[in-house]
Amino acid sequence: MKLSSSDRQVMGLGSLIFSFFALVFACIAIVVATQAWSRSNDAKDATQKLAAGTLLSNQANVRLQEYSMVVSPSTVKAGKVTFTIHNVGTMTHEMVLVRAPDAAALPRVTVATSERAVGDVDEEAIPESDLPGEAQVKAGTTVTKTISLTPGTYVMICNIDTKLSDGTVINHFQRGMYTTIAAT
Repeated sequence: MKLSSSDRQVMGLGSLIFSFFALVFACIAIVVATQAWSRSNDAKDATQKLAAGTLLSNQANVRLQEYSMVVSPSTVKAGKVTFTIHNVGTMTHEMVLVRAPDAAALPRVTVATSERAVGDVDEEAIPESDLPGEAQVKAGTTVTKTISLTPGTYVMICNIDTKLSDGTVINHFQRGMYTTIAAT
């Protein structure tokens, strides 16, 4: 099939427009790829600094309240770590550090005793080497405690039992009063 002169001009113009848009999209792709590469390098640099410990702090703030525990930052520099523990609740709480990967790994009481209910954390079953420190904090007060942490993951718990006025005993850990912190 033979194209007329005007058809060839239209095809030529269409090819020129298509080429122009292809060039524009290629330039945009190069700019986006360059920015992604730059951000990737920035993230890699920050990760290396984090791994080297230059961005990590040796201090952490802990907020205790019925029945929650919040730590900031959640990763600290291994060594002597100073915990500033604020109890903004209405009852005494504790911060017990246990070297463990998560709360599910903690040993639990399986037979009720006069001191512990089934499901409470069995602190007596935890080796001393995995219990680097703890602090009890009365309602409305702040305690500062420095604890030496080796690299690893720690579960921070409040394992206090509270007897309510109706005689019901509740365990703070079982109510969700725990969190995780890492030392690197």
